[in-house]
Amino acid sequence: MDFCGKKIVVAGFGLSGKALCRVLLMLNAKIFVFDSKDEDKFGDDLKEFREKGVTFCFKDVTDELLNGAEMVIVSPGISVDSDIVVLSKSKGIDVIGEVEFAYRLSKAPIYAITGTNGKTTTTSLLGEIFKASGVKTYVAGNIGYPLVEAAINANAEDVIVAEISSFQLETIKEFKPVISAIINITPDHLNRHKTLENYIEIKGRIFENQTADQFTVLNYDDKNISSLFKKAKCNVFPFSRNRALEHGTYLENGKIVISADGEKSTIIDIEDIYIPGNHNVENAMVASTMAYLAGIDIKVISETLRTFKGVEHRIEFVRNVNGVKYYNDSKGTNPDAAIKAIEAMKGPIILIAGGYDKGVSFDEFTASFKGRVKKLILLGETKDLIYKSAIKEGYSEDDVIFVESIDDAVYAAYNAAKPGDNVLLSPACASWDMFRNYEERGRLFKDAVNSLRG
Repeated sequence: MDFCGKKIVVAGFGLSGKALCRVLLMLNAKIFVFDSKDEDKFGDDLKEFREKGVTFCFKDVTDELLNGAEMVIVSPGISVDSDIVVLSKSKGIDVIGEVEFAYRLSKAPIYAITGTNGKTTTTSLLGEIFKASGVKTYVAGNIGYPLVEAAINANAEDVIVAEISSFQLETIKEFKPVISAIINITPDHLNRHKTLENYIEIKGRIFENQTADQFTVLNYDDKNISSLFKKAKCNVFPFSRNRALEHGTYLENGKIVISADGEKSTIIDIEDIYIPGNHNVENAMVASTMAYLAGIDIKVISETLRTFKGVEHRIEFVRNVNGVKYYNDSKGTNPDAAIKAIEAMKGPIILIAGGYDKGVSFDEFTASFKGRVKKLILLGETKDLIYKSAIKEGYSEDDVIFVESIDDAVYAAYNAAKPGDNVLLSPACASWDMFRNYEERGRLFKDAVNSLRG
């Protein structure tokens, strides 16, 4: 694609937007940036890009911004219903997202993973398997390293392993990974996607352009994914924790087994997987299957599963203080992820939860407390919603503590905990009501835990 001298509008000046600007500058495009926030929210970054010829437009979409534009590239945080998208389309301007733009630039094959939960762990794990096989690997996308930067840097003989969110899938057109996967689907982001059915359809877009010589790895056990099986034009390679599959990945006698072309291959005993929890067995099954289909040696796959220690902010052990273990699961940004964290704990739990309201029910989440959560510490926008749900599910109001900050939550947990307890931050909510992102929330939790005397 030739972008030299062409006017390109970048919508959103967050992590993706800045990466897009850096890449478009390399391509000698004429760059205009739009963001609905006030200019004073951005600090020194504006000066750096202005000096390189980037023009900025804030708050309102103007005719000057869109006149002559050949393409608008939207960041994941920009809704498809936003003014910038609607007006651009009405003028016949090509509107795509960062993932689509990255795909069009990329010389390297892309292995793409989506799902409500487990994306980051599975993406990181598959990336480690590829690296262990000797391939230069870029791990990118929703995981924090913009896909567009990986795409511009990767060569044809390299590999990109990408975590892809539903927000990113809304704006694809030609995006076609060589192998894709959907780990699971549970209600999430309904404040943006409106209905579960819409959310499922958007997740299914990950394989919509794949062809008969390519693979998508789908969860056979997930009722929300079952409607997607028949929509795939590529090869569906299912995985199941609950039943043996003639063609697919499954558990047999406590081992991960892959059955393909009439041959069975044993990958690993699940007891030998380093990271704990049934959800991580599923993550390991997906990563193993994608690696196997990519032709990676089984010994490399199994050895990586034995040594991979997980990712920051996902059931991350922080510290033992006076016989109490503290875990950071700030990446538990929806009820299903938090339930998985609760189920992974051994022993009584003091749970810290609450945050930004994404419009989902907390009833299954609070129902999972029975016999597990001895104290519930709540903060953030959803604290009253979670409290009401917990009481409805029979949880004692005497065991609920309301706080105003992460520091207060850790202090309250410290005072309530006894040796043998687990203090778990697993909010079941996004972080945007109080923090920039879940990483900031997790770091502040760890800082507070590390400041405890013990």
